[in-house]
Amino acid sequence: MGIEEAIGVTYEALIVIIKITTPALVITTVLGLLLTIFQQVTSINESSLQQDLKIFATLVILFVTGPAIYIALRDYTLVIFDRIAAIH
Repeated sequence: MGIEEAIGVTYEALIVIIKITTPALVITTVLGLLLTIFQQVTSINESSLQQDLKIFATLVILFVTGPAIYIALRDYTLVIFDRIAAIH
């Protein structure tokens, strides 16, 4: 395995990680921003409200995107196994 292949495998792994984590990160960030604005407008200083809603939203996102995460990881794993088999 040359350096070019190693860089290519690393690049592909980073792309898979970005595909998997982007929905949860974006939705949780937007939710946190909206909750912060709501708390500032209404003068509610309850930190557990924001944490609880973020955790719940993250779990819902993971349940919804679970099949897509599985498919992305499965496909990448199969590609890696094929490359390992092709080395010998």
